[in-house]
Amino acid sequence: MTILGTVYIIDPTQIDLLIYNLSTNLSPATGIGPNRLLCMDMDETSDDLEKDFPDHCIKATLLCPPPIAMYKEIDGDQEGFIRTYNEYLEYDSSVQEFITSMLYFLHTGGNIILRIPAYLEDDPIWVHTLIIFFYTRFGITIGTSPQNPFNYDTNYDNAIITLLYQRKMVDVFDFINSNTNIFPNGFPAELYNQIVDDLMIFSGPNNDPMELYEFIKRSYLETGIPIIKPAIYFDN
Repeated sequence: MTILGTVYIIDPTQIDLLIYNLSTNLSPATGIGPNRLLCMDMDETSDDLEKDFPDHCIKATLLCPPPIAMYKEIDGDQEGFIRTYNEYLEYDSSVQEFITSMLYFLHTGGNIILRIPAYLEDDPIWVHTLIIFFYTRFGITIGTSPQNPFNYDTNYDNAIITLLYQRKMVDVFDFINSNTNIFPNGFPAELYNQIVDDLMIFSGPNNDPMELYEFIKRSYLETGIPIIKPAIYFDN
């Protein structure tokens, strides 16, 4: 499974719960990995959490709707707001880089809490749009309560690990062990070439790097033990 951590949203009514969790869980400052808790603060009006828990908290206002979308909501153009906000989340390069970093943190087993300034019981359209975006794009159901917990659809494993690999956030061995494609010939040319380049040093000059790909993949499927890096070069 590509996503090993969880992500929840907390609104102002749950601030005491958030502070308790930040006080009792490991922070990413101790190293990226399982059971680290990161608070992504989407409140543009206060930096209190960042001051009180600098090792746990970062600003995430980049995920908030851009002004051009907010103008549409103010004008009563709900469909225009949803379309513009989704386009911002999907295509803005800075937002995409930020979201990819979130996915990497979740991939390592880290847990994320999104702190929002709105109240969930009011069902704000922008929060609903953000939740739907993560669900439709990455198969991630952001948890909002014990009754509506975090969930992840493993059918999105290949798409997420490929994104992380293409952005160079995971290495080729993590990519091979995590994706489900045994035969790589069907990969897009750019992805195929990236794999070849990364495996070339390990396969040796006289061998096809994709034979090494298939060896690593089959070995993992047979033993359940991932190959992190071959111990020797594969030479004729």
